[in-house]
Amino acid sequence: MGAPVRQVQQPPELSQVDCVIAVDDSDSQNEVDSQDSKIIQGFSKDRQHMWRVMEMELSLMYDILYTKAGAVHTWVGYCIRVISPPAIATSLVLFQLSSKDDYSLVDVAITYTLLGGALFLETKSLLVALGSSWVFAFLCTTQWDWLRHSALCAGRWHRLRHTLFSLRRSWPGKMIMTVSSRRWSGTMGQRNMLRSCARQVDPMSQCLGNLSKMLSLGEWWDRRQLWTIDVPEKVKKYAWSNVTSIDMNTMGLLRTGWGKMALDEEQYPGLLKELNVFHGVDFHESVISWHIATDLILAATEGHHVSDDDVELVSVLSNYMMFLLVDYPGMLPGLPQNWLYEQTCKQLEKISSKHVAGSRGNNICTVLKNLFRPHHHRGWKPSELEKEIAIDILKELEDPNFNNPRLSYARTIANTLLRRKENKVQMLQRLWLDFLFYAANRCNREEHARKLGSGGELLTVVWLYQEHLHQVKQDRKKRQSPV
Repeated sequence: MGAPVRQVQQPPELSQVDCVIAVDDSDSQNEVDSQDSKIIQGFSKDRQHMWRVMEMELSLMYDILYTKAGAVHTWVGYCIRVISPPAIATSLVLFQLSSKDDYSLVDVAITYTLLGGALFLETKSLLVALGSSWVFAFLCTTQWDWLRHSALCAGRWHRLRHTLFSLRRSWPGKMIMTVSSRRWSGTMGQRNMLRSCARQVDPMSQCLGNLSKMLSLGEWWDRRQLWTIDVPEKVKKYAWSNVTSIDMNTMGLLRTGWGKMALDEEQYPGLLKELNVFHGVDFHESVISWHIATDLILAATEGHHVSDDDVELVSVLSNYMMFLLVDYPGMLPGLPQNWLYEQTCKQLEKISSKHVAGSRGNNICTVLKNLFRPHHHRGWKPSELEKEIAIDILKELEDPNFNNPRLSYARTIANTLLRRKENKVQMLQRLWLDFLFYAANRCNREEHARKLGSGGELLTVVWLYQEHLHQVKQDRKKRQSPV
């Protein structure tokens, strides 16, 4: 437990930076201390350490924005916390010593229950508050040198915290001292259009889907089409190794549009110009087109000496962006385009139905097994039906009367990339990472803050890292510029 305790002691130093970033105050961002910049720069040298710090800062930001931490962890707040248990205990003793002849037994029992419960809750709150990393920040910045020396230099606060953590690990402590974790959930949602549509057209799945809608469980049925995975270490490593190369202006905004840095002219000559029309004028439309194109390309290149790790990186990033588009469209830049997604799904279901027709489909046991399988047990690898649908889309859709541009765009994008000699999987890795960086940078700050209530998103972690690096670069420019 020692390492995490030490790591959580630094983020309160950056809480002022977090608040400035969260409220999107550009003027205040320029006033961030050089000391904070040095702290960030030191963290960024160790990827795992930096990720842990970002995860913990999410919790600190939530405390500042949405809880009473700002009021509790002050002199007044601590005084109230310290005084409350003795005051309640005194009241309990006085009530015990007083005559109760004029009161009914029920009233006496209720009074004892209320006073005992209040004493328990206030004592628990005091212990949790004293063991919080907020106390460390408070002690570091207090003007009372004797208190800082007595608590920190003498090691009393660290011993108290260690004791509280030991108590919390015991089974009585787990029941009594239940507190919310300061850690990010470490998961990312996944949605795949081909997989969802392939399941929807199965006869047994259709029957269960119709039954769910009749029982007003349509939304629950739809949410069973998504799943969550632990963020792969390769995703963290790849994002961390590339985030320093992004180009932001003085306002902290990316200078280039989505996908343009990944498909730059030097790396892939003529590709972006060739795909200009099909790349999409709207971010949501572009995500849909590239998401389907990605599945088409991966299906066509399967078995061509492509590493599973590289394919997994592409798949989880593509599925994550689709998850955000469907379930949290407000976190993506631009206006939500739900109708685009629904229209494209209908066209995919028509294509999928050709493969299901004539086959027996899945039996009810298989459907229920897939339906109630834990979300984190669902893999990223496509089924044989999904591969067949992908290959069909690549070969078909040449009808001039076909009226779904997203599928046509996806097919054109896939065929264009498949004709080129460059490594397609690496190209898609760069592209989806660019999508992720752009979405994180352009997401509304309120949406980032709102998601903190449910554990935060990978998108928010990336955004927070981007903003911290931006502060470091701005501070470096300021120090290098002549006075």
